[in-house]
Amino acid sequence: MNKASRLVFIISVLLFSLINSACHVTPAVIPSAQTTVSLQRLFPTANTPSVHFNASIIASPLAYISNGQQQIIVPVSEGTIAVLESATGALLWQIALPREVNQDVQLIATPVLIDKKLVIVYQCLQKGVRVSHHLVVLDMVTKQLDTDFPRLSFAAKVANDEGKFVEFLPSHAYSHAALRYLPKNNQAYGVVYVAFGNASDNQPFHGWLFAVDINVWRTQGAQQALADVFVTTPEVNCPAKMEYGTQEMVCGGGIWTPEGLLLSQDDSGVELLVPTGNGQVDLARHDYANALLKIRPGRPFEDGCDKQLCSAFNPLQPDLACLRSCKNLFIPRLGEGDAALRPPNHECDDKDFWECLAWMDYDLGANSPLKVKLNSELTVIVQPGKEGAVYLLDANQLGVQYDRLQVAELCGSPTDLCRLSWAGMMVTQPVLAWINNEPVILVTSFSADNTHIAGVVALKIVLKNKQPKLTVFWRFPSEDMPTALTMFRSHPSLPILTGAGKDAVVWVVDIGKPGILYGIRVHDGSMLVKQPLQGSGRQLATPLFINDKVYIASMLSGSGKAILEGYQVNSVP
Repeated sequence: MNKASRLVFIISVLLFSLINSACHVTPAVIPSAQTTVSLQRLFPTANTPSVHFNASIIASPLAYISNGQQQIIVPVSEGTIAVLESATGALLWQIALPREVNQDVQLIATPVLIDKKLVIVYQCLQKGVRVSHHLVVLDMVTKQLDTDFPRLSFAAKVANDEGKFVEFLPSHAYSHAALRYLPKNNQAYGVVYVAFGNASDNQPFHGWLFAVDINVWRTQGAQQALADVFVTTPEVNCPAKMEYGTQEMVCGGGIWTPEGLLLSQDDSGVELLVPTGNGQVDLARHDYANALLKIRPGRPFEDGCDKQLCSAFNPLQPDLACLRSCKNLFIPRLGEGDAALRPPNHECDDKDFWECLAWMDYDLGANSPLKVKLNSELTVIVQPGKEGAVYLLDANQLGVQYDRLQVAELCGSPTDLCRLSWAGMMVTQPVLAWINNEPVILVTSFSADNTHIAGVVALKIVLKNKQPKLTVFWRFPSEDMPTALTMFRSHPSLPILTGAGKDAVVWVVDIGKPGILYGIRVHDGSMLVKQPLQGSGRQLATPLFINDKVYIASMLSGSGKAILEGYQVNSVP
């Protein structure tokens, strides 16, 4: 990225904790491999009516403890934060986010809880058009917005190599990705990362990543709190000629996957792994769409690609040696022996791999990455793709692609066209279990047709000729299940793991009428739980476990109202 837009964090990071990944999960008491499992509905029941919300619950619910009482934070999409009692689902209190008169609010991204402060990003709309984006802090003790943190409004202009400015346009920005928090050593608060893509394909739009210094916000005000701004694509003009602008591979690069970027730490310090959406990679222009970026706080972003090997970079036919040379940038590509992408609608028959990804809306940035340390010498990144493949990368040099495994077939067939061709087959966050000291990667897929099986896929990483490779361990549902072709026909919830070793269970909601919560034993892929819900569940939200209870965002059929469903997990030896 050019000097004016490089990410320059003046941050000394000597302490790091993954507050982000644990913020909506507390340790769960889950049955051992020798037990059977049943779920008992806590609420809603005939005797315990649920709290109804007049809008969806799109962000994931979070756990919170107040005076020893376990509570649940429910971010409602129309701009309400509701706090429920965990045993009964009773409403304890709620607060509406600030807005101007005649404005509506959208709360889509999962907030982040920092001790007793809830940091929330939301967008305001006027007559259906997004006019502003804001960050606020809710004090969970006083149950009021914290006046020490005046409402922050996002705005930015970033100069590109041509000296022109890329402007943050509220109407073409959308906050969907979960907030992430990085503590600072010896300071009360650290940095919150807020990411933006767009809600549709309308150009111009870009991927934006804001770093908000919480200490500066409190001591110097909202205008000084933006520590840095990173934009993924630098074009000022986005001359889209088609209805769906991403198909032309211009601008874009949104950061929108629900779980957002991954914060992790290695021997070199803290890194941000940032997946980006539709557009193109053009190294000469610093276009970083449809890619995975490794950004180090405190350093300018450099893609780390060999300048000589990449001197004649062609976005439609990039040189393989160039791609492999990139240290901090992964550009997806077919593996050796992989067949070309050929959806059954024939729309990619005349297109190469990268053109097909754009044309079909199969952007890499739909999914979040997972980092796995295999041994003292080898750490890998697992990155799902919306086209149904899982990529295995070298964590130290992202350009090294060890493997690409197509785990979900392309939706549709010549006689059974895909009902949601734009949706792809995979929008998820992988979860990691260890069985007999071996990593098992769990990803979810879906297929909007009547032809292909989809659901949960367990993958192992094996060494072949000293190179890590992916192999399928098990699939759920299996081919012999009579209902296999009716399950997982649209985006499921995000998966969540409980327990460890042979007690590990992966949980996922298949959205439907009603939705169904499945609990699947990781070490053999057997189904422990099949729990019909009262509502449909909620796609792309993460179920919340608190000890031996599970909570699920859900929609009631026909009414358009949202509820939170609670269940007690019972095990029988």
